[in-house]
Amino acid sequence: MTADIVFIVNPVSGNGRTGRHWRTYEAYFRRHLGESFGVRMTERPGHAAALAKDAVTQGATTVVSVGGDGTLNEVTNGLLDGTGRPWNPEARLAVLSLGTGSDFIKTLGETRRPEDLVARLQGDRVRAIDAGVCEYSEAGAPRSRYFLNVAEVGSGGAVVDRVNRTTKILGGKTSFLLAILRTLPRYVNTHMTYAADGGPRTEAVVNDLVVANGRFFGGGLQPAPHAELDDGLFDVVVIGDIDFKTTRKNLDLLREGKHLDLPYITWFRARELAVHGGEEMIDLDGEYVGRRAQRFEVLPHAVRLVD
Repeated sequence: MTADIVFIVNPVSGNGRTGRHWRTYEAYFRRHLGESFGVRMTERPGHAAALAKDAVTQGATTVVSVGGDGTLNEVTNGLLDGTGRPWNPEARLAVLSLGTGSDFIKTLGETRRPEDLVARLQGDRVRAIDAGVCEYSEAGAPRSRYFLNVAEVGSGGAVVDRVNRTTKILGGKTSFLLAILRTLPRYVNTHMTYAADGGPRTEAVVNDLVVANGRFFGGGLQPAPHAELDDGLFDVVVIGDIDFKTTRKNLDLLREGKHLDLPYITWFRARELAVHGGEEMIDLDGEYVGRRAQRFEVLPHAVRLVD
């Protein structure tokens, strides 16, 4: 029989720190939550999604994602079926963010402290938040994947790919900063087209296209400072035809969320965004997933989050 609360733990998240310290965390939760919760350890990429689906279809009412934003992305993909509906409409999602960037919880104002998670789990507050779905093609076949925080098409995907292929021992802010400094000097901006909510197409040379449900990415950068997780809308931020010198000059503005008035930024809100980004990399919640983006759509109030 599946426990009411199931912790899905990615031991390699946080450069392996989650796995090294999990026994201490689990002992704390046993003391404060009792013995009635279950623990499932991921063993491979994509495993968290399968574990989350198994948990909620077998009766769990709360799934706790323990790891980074990538782990949370997988868990979200396990909670929702192929139509964007939850497998179990009563199931709740909770987060113990122990990864490198931990950007999703910055929008929530949550901490990494286990005592704060216990307080949330013992309370009865639930917030229905939006998710997003990204449709793309792979080897000519249609694909789709959900995301909870931020999607990118362009240079952001290249930066994320570099971060995930190198050590993260220096932490989120420094790891992403080094990846930006090493990736963007050679990055070539690309021609893209996009159309919001069935409107006219816009053609532009783009460095990065950000489709935001949450406010933060890249270890604390704030591309969408006005985004709300439950308003039924994406904040879309298009970073235009800029060079590395301009990026470096204005990086602090991006970190502070004060960049939206810059002349190379286009910002708007949309429920649905059609995109043609060619071979540009797609990043969902800090994970490279593929290329050839086609469409993004908001799924209003798709996830019940323990608040």
